[in-house]
Amino acid sequence: MTKSILLVDDDADIRTLLGAFLTQAGFHVHLARDGRHALHLLEKIETPDVIVLDYIMPDMNGKEFLSERRRDARSRVVPVILMSAWARQWTGGNLGVAEILTKPVDPERVLQAVQRVLSAPFKTPVRAIKFERRRFPRLRIAERGARRVP
Repeated sequence: MTKSILLVDDDADIRTLLGAFLTQAGFHVHLARDGRHALHLLEKIETPDVIVLDYIMPDMNGKEFLSERRRDARSRVVPVILMSAWARQWTGGNLGVAEILTKPVDPERVLQAVQRVLSAPFKTPVRAIKFERRRFPRLRIAERGARRVP
């Protein structure tokens, strides 16, 4: 089965170049022009295997996209590769991303990062769930189904 990638970048040239390169490498690539467009695509398409995300974009930047994406149970487990000209000052842990690439990016480096992320063992994100005592139990929808919460 072909792996899919959601590529989010406001620069049309980078989207076209990386999209064509990753398609040629055998991936199915969905292109988004900013974070808001990417969220819209995530509602319509099947969940991608990896998201390649530019950090600095108009309308909705990478940080805003990452915080909005966490609200959707389907897309919050998708690994993210962040691309930015300012990436030298960040680490992946403080942004919740798998890898960070410094722009300008070489398409070959992006492909290698995608292959590394896809071949890494899957890690389910750990979420802190606040339990409250309630008189009537309510049903909480978890990532993998429904369960009763006391």
